Amino acid sequence: MTLGEKITQLRKKQNLTAEKLSKNLQITRQTLFNWENDITNPDINQAKQIASYFNISLDDLTNNQLKINCNKKNILTNLIGKKCYIAVETDDYNELYDTLCTIIETNQDWMKISYKEKKQTVEKLIDIDLISAIKIIEEEQN
Repeated sequence: MTLGEKITQLRKKQNLTAEKLSKNLQITRQTLFNWENDITNPDINQAKQIASYFNISLDDLTNNQLKINCNKKNILTNLIGKKCYIAVETDDYNELYDTLCTIIETNQDWMKISYKEKKQTVEKLIDIDLISAIKIIEEEQN
């Protein structure tokens, strides 16, 4: 996989337009186009900036033998609709650890859950970074 292909994959994974990424990297759209199409390559400082921006190592970015598999669909989206117990790292949500809940929505930053509390359905939005464990409760087969 070429450097240009990797940059394109990483940009698309982040749902960034070429215009937005070029602005974030402080380069022109034409420069990004040239990189993504393997017409030119970023210099070492630019490559470091790209690697840092996407939170990967410079070695992984520049190793042409290494392929990057990106999918816009976060693995947590497979949990939508599942019943589970969630452990979180903050005191604000300790009650959730022992409460069965249902995952309603999720993305790379947040998980929206619902659970019953005193015969009321409560919905909460939890920062993904606070979740330390998820125990999925398998539904019984009929």
